[in-house]
Amino acid sequence: MNVLVTGATGFIGLNLLHALDEGATGDGTIDPVAMVRPSTSTARLPEGTETVTGDLRDPESLRAAMVETDADAVVHLGAAVYDTSEMAGTNTAGTENLVDAAAAADIDRFVFVSTIGAHPDVPADAGSPYQQSKVESEALLFGRDHPFAVSALYPTYIFGPRDYRLTRYDVVRVIAANRLLVPPLYTHDEYNIVHVADVVDSLVHCLTADRDDAAGRHLVTGPNLTNGQVLRTIARHAPGNCTVLGVPYSLTRWGIKPAMDLLYRVGVSPVPGEGFLERGDFGTVAPPLESQAPVEGRSWERALADTVAWYERVGLL
Repeated sequence: MNVLVTGATGFIGLNLLHALDEGATGDGTIDPVAMVRPSTSTARLPEGTETVTGDLRDPESLRAAMVETDADAVVHLGAAVYDTSEMAGTNTAGTENLVDAAAAADIDRFVFVSTIGAHPDVPADAGSPYQQSKVESEALLFGRDHPFAVSALYPTYIFGPRDYRLTRYDVVRVIAANRLLVPPLYTHDEYNIVHVADVVDSLVHCLTADRDDAAGRHLVTGPNLTNGQVLRTIARHAPGNCTVLGVPYSLTRWGIKPAMDLLYRVGVSPVPGEGFLERGDFGTVAPPLESQAPVEGRSWERALADTVAWYERVGLL
């Protein structure tokens, strides 16, 4: 099966291609082709990876890439994540261009990695241009009839190796750099963490499983976690012997906030205490949606441990 992979040099893409290069399917039934723009470095791709030039914003280049690779399937990972000015053209219009090219090429399967907030059972963040662009892409895939089977994955907060863009580095670095972690160095966040390898295995499932089983929407979620669980687990694996103290939210609300408000009023603190009550949400889902995936998942502890180990291996810790 020839599989055209967009976003091949990103976090998930690199892990997918390395897994396939190392024999993830066992029988070599998937032959990936990395679609890259002319300016994209391919240095981190596995040695010998086949590439083809293409750009989601250029419909003609997509049609040419499909023909050149004789694609049987598409794994669509390419997206603008941080640059809001690029999201409409790359995420929404780019997906439409790719869908049209895939239909013209008569492919068999189209596998799309979405985001947890775009799943119909999860409330989308109306203030997030990225989530909204994924919701719009969903409409292109599931709101129309296509000659190919459509699969979509909805991962939560992904950890794992090959995080070259350092999207998870800050939380690990703070722990590795401190012997003691207490407020106000962290806030009361909540997480739902999955291993990038589980996302990769789910992609492989959607490409190789029975067509009817592979098609449709697939959550890739772990259990909901407290900030303390996540930070203490990172501390167990990170260098530096950091101790994370548990500070109840009630103490922050009724003790630390009033104290910081007082210090702010008398000119000692540059900020009031309201910020200490903020609670970040990193991919949490309703309880019935926890710990779901089309494949057997790894533990969230392993996801964190493997992330820390990779940062150490490349010399960041």
